Amino acid sequence: MKIALHASESADHIAFVQSLGLSDVVCGMPAEINGVVPVEAFEQRRDIFARHNLDWGVIENLSPTLYDEIMFGTAERERQLDGVCRTIENIGKAGIPVLQYQWMLLGGLRTEYSPTGRGGARYPRFDSAIAQHMAAACLDWMGGGKHRYPHVPDRPLSSEQVWAHLEWFLKAVVPVAESAGVRIAAHPDDAPVPEYLGVARILIDVASLQRVIDTVPSPNNGIGFCMGTIGTMAGVDVIDAIRRIGGQGKVFFAHFRNPRGQVPSFEEVFPDEGDIDMVAAVAAWQEVGFDGVIRIDHCPGVVGDNGRADRSFAFQVGYLRGLIQSLATGAGQ
Repeated sequence: MKIALHASESADHIAFVQSLGLSDVVCGMPAEINGVVPVEAFEQRRDIFARHNLDWGVIENLSPTLYDEIMFGTAERERQLDGVCRTIENIGKAGIPVLQYQWMLLGGLRTEYSPTGRGGARYPRFDSAIAQHMAAACLDWMGGGKHRYPHVPDRPLSSEQVWAHLEWFLKAVVPVAESAGVRIAAHPDDAPVPEYLGVARILIDVASLQRVIDTVPSPNNGIGFCMGTIGTMAGVDVIDAIRRIGGQGKVFFAHFRNPRGQVPSFEEVFPDEGDIDMVAAVAAWQEVGFDGVIRIDHCPGVVGDNGRADRSFAFQVGYLRGLIQSLATGAGQ
């Protein structure tokens, strides 16, 4: 597997990524123009990384402003679909092999940061009981306008409706992705609760991830396997899930994170203190032959860190690299 960080194009962040010995990065979408991201935007960003010997192998994520009307099933979905398909074609022309997307109609959900971690570290948390009393504040992509999610719910949407919209989307875009040589990867719902503000959240267990795969069988239709989100699904064993989804060759991208607790409440802790056996998890990735990109995901807030959380990310890069090396050494004995 190839360890990566979510990288910006700034010289100092690129230098930081290089100092950790990484050669792979993931990055979000360039700004869209009239609902279509032009190939030049992808090529420009790709070339900046390439000049520093960094490979941009995963786009994370498809910007929700490109397909929010599709997720909500509005009259504008046909217009947006054309833009999404043309954008996927441009991703393929730029030679970027993986596009992750998510089907979280209201975005990610968190209730608070808890300054109760070791050494005063701040842990992102979700607690359904708290969320009931501060519903809008939990929409973590709504804050401050900068990352405002494009929709707030104006009507309830059932699980059947949200699934129908996703299936319509997949049947349209998977053939385009095949032609473009792009693999599309669905990220599960985070937090994996069945509904929020009357809107269903459907990718909340392993069976639903399998349903995505089976809806349009294709070598280009798969999963963005977020260990942290899947680890917080009620009753799910992450090692089992790696073997089940990864064993089919359907994990196109992965997130490395170790939560503590499962819904209805959990927190994001350091990788050596969460509930997942991370040694067994890395061994399972090796067992299924996963050779894709695995990104260090959300991390606790470390005292004295900068705004990018470089200290925290550096710790987790070293932790994962150590696990990989120790397991490789053990296998060779």
